[in-house]
Amino acid sequence: MQESDTKQVVKKIDVKVSRAYTVFVGENLKDFVGEQLKGKRIYVVTDSNVYKFYKGFLEDLSDEIYVFESGEESKNYVTLLKIYDFLIEKGADRYSYIVGVGGGVVGDIAGYAASSYMRGIGLYHVPTSLLAMVDSSIGGKTGINYHSLKNIVGSFYQPNDVFVDVNFLKTLPDREYISAFAEVVKYGIIMDVELFEFLEKNIDALRKRDLKALKIVVEKSVKNKVEVVEGDEKERGQRAILNFGHTFAHALESITNYERYLHGEAVSIGMVKAMKISKKMGLIREDDVKRVEALLKILGLPVDVNVEIDTSKFLEIMLRDKKNKDFSLRFVLTKGIGNSIIAGGVKENLILEVIGEDS
Repeated sequence: MQESDTKQVVKKIDVKVSRAYTVFVGENLKDFVGEQLKGKRIYVVTDSNVYKFYKGFLEDLSDEIYVFESGEESKNYVTLLKIYDFLIEKGADRYSYIVGVGGGVVGDIAGYAASSYMRGIGLYHVPTSLLAMVDSSIGGKTGINYHSLKNIVGSFYQPNDVFVDVNFLKTLPDREYISAFAEVVKYGIIMDVELFEFLEKNIDALRKRDLKALKIVVEKSVKNKVEVVEGDEKERGQRAILNFGHTFAHALESITNYERYLHGEAVSIGMVKAMKISKKMGLIREDDVKRVEALLKILGLPVDVNVEIDTSKFLEIMLRDKKNKDFSLRFVLTKGIGNSIIAGGVKENLILEVIGEDS
């Protein structure tokens, strides 16, 4: 991984994978993005919320814009097929580029469309949510939900570049903005104790959307994600640590039909569950659990399930998680803040106990 500054004070973080690319991080990058895409045949994919706020910017990028209804409910094959119809109708060829402008849902479905249309066309990400900036736009994971299973259909497909402009965060709804900090806290728990401590010390600045503090958080998170992805591009091993809390989270989202919790909120609860399993297995102390809970709470994130769930059905969904092997549950656990492990053979009775603790 290499990094440098351009003359426009844009931080560059290079991603050295099968198709190398750069993550550009800065403020007021709209003109910069336009310059980088100049001369290319661009097809923008976005959602209704982003289009409402940034119609002018999108139209400056391209005359060809596909807008779908915002929300996780749109991340399905129906929307995907409509994107294909749009590309065919507008004459997109294998030398064209999809530019996904939006949050994680936009990036996932735009990425999958790019990976599969004409067996793969160009792809750029312009993430507009904190969640997409620090996580989903980087690393090449694309996909859709199917039969209530999160990202069960998808591909690994690296973008050509990613443009992260923290100014987009100014228009992000409070709940969505706060929700994304679960993924940032995740990096602190699994590999970066300094980031965890920075979050603890800068709560007020981050809640006020201070751009200086946000750029530090985004850059640190991107570097963490890139480091892991470079070492394990297709998630054959260590990249699975990025899913800390996600086995619980995906099951929680699924069992509540993606209507009760935002993804980050589900991840926040999932991380607490993973911390509790780690504690019950003797990997960490109760103090570690409480420290993580305290940070999540002060950020404004949930730590408990506040809806009744069927624990056996919940476990059944978890058993279908993509990280499992031979129907054996694999969990990302922690041996202390900044240190994570991938554990197999976690006993079902222990999982059921933790699932049912606050439901």
